Amino acid sequence: MSQRRWLGFQPSRLILATVAAVATATGGDRATAAELASAWDGAKPESRSRLIAGEVGGKTVAGVQVELAPGWKTYWRFPGDAGGIPPTFDWSASINVAAATVLYPAPVRMSDRVGDTIGYTGTVTFPVRIEPIDASKPVTLALKFALGVCKDICIPVETELSLVVPATGRPPLPGAIAGALEKVPRRASDARASDPKLISATTATGDRPTLTIEVEFPGGASRPAVIVESAAGDYIPLPPGDGGQPSAENRRRFVIDLTGAADVNDIRGKPVVVTMISERSHAEATITVE
Repeated sequence: MSQRRWLGFQPSRLILATVAAVATATGGDRATAAELASAWDGAKPESRSRLIAGEVGGKTVAGVQVELAPGWKTYWRFPGDAGGIPPTFDWSASINVAAATVLYPAPVRMSDRVGDTIGYTGTVTFPVRIEPIDASKPVTLALKFALGVCKDICIPVETELSLVVPATGRPPLPGAIAGALEKVPRRASDARASDPKLISATTATGDRPTLTIEVEFPGGASRPAVIVESAAGDYIPLPPGDGGQPSAENRRRFVIDLTGAADVNDIRGKPVVVTMISERSHAEATITVE
């Protein structure tokens, strides 16, 4: 089984439409009595986790649901400039699972005296697309899950979760998963008119090398943010936390200082993943840096 860090699974338009209807009907993260779920692990007083699952479009979608105590946070796949522990998902002990692809809902940018981090507070559900080896047989999900949780101190958390998903008679997609899928940044193939659009990514050399990202936020930007990841694994800092600079109508320009970070020549001509976030909508695009 493999888990792709950069691109991940993007639900089809049919699934997205169904998910939107389920999210509206169930109220997003609220649980329903029909949920197929494991017990909460209670691994730490700072957090607890469980597995949930359901069916949408004839496919099984699971969710790794994490509840954090007030004041605590956990991290996105890139934890930010101040460091942190991104979550890891090991499905290798699962039965009848060909692939388990984890998706990441749009995170929030958080600042404290240490610096800027990217992640979640409260409750977060990571949707997981499950592909069985034999769709006529049940699936046993067995997850070794590790994450970091932080408040005044940071604590690594490791837990094991399991859930049997029947081959037939699966309940509808739980509201928590449907709501989380709505928050996963969409790619161009599934974009909505309100989604942010990546316009360009350009570099500049010299004493202060930079990477400049220009994004269009249709209808205006509310708390806009951009996160850039190198597909090759090169570290790219966050842009200043000011929401970017207005560059044209409904457009923002984010200038990332690369001094002491990734070499411009290591980035130029290579793909980067740009996650664009606002309170209105979220999108993700892969572009080759000029």
